[in-house]
Amino acid sequence: MDAEEQAGGLQSPLIPVPDQERDLQTRTGHLCRDKIINEVKKRLLLAGPLVSSNFLLCIYVGHLGELALSGASIATSFASVTGMTLMIGMGSALDTFCGQSYRTKQYRMLAIHLQRAMVVLLLVSTPPAFIWYNAGNS
Repeated sequence: MDAEEQAGGLQSPLIPVPDQERDLQTRTGHLCRDKIINEVKKRLLLAGPLVSSNFLLCIYVGHLGELALSGASIATSFASVTGMTLMIGMGSALDTFCGQSYRTKQYRMLAIHLQRAMVVLLLVSTPPAFIWYNAGNS
């Protein structure tokens, strides 16, 4: 391995890379790697409580028996899919529309998007709320 490969720069047999550009590639690679590591740490700090609460729930319900554990697992999955995932997905579409309207300074369209999204989210959230309300204990 020669000195150029150790420096971490990209080398092409057809296009020579100047020393300044190779140094920039090396520095950028390290900065990029540090940014990724910091982002992973932030995500783990945010997701840590969720993971630990789900883990503790499984341990707690697991002591009650296999049937209780399977029922809790199905209920958690059902609630996640019909409630949180559906609402977060539809709310994310609102974020895109509102962001575009705001950046182009079309405040009237921003208000229209927001009002329509509130009505649509209310209509979409009604059936899962009705199902959750009528779900009884076995």
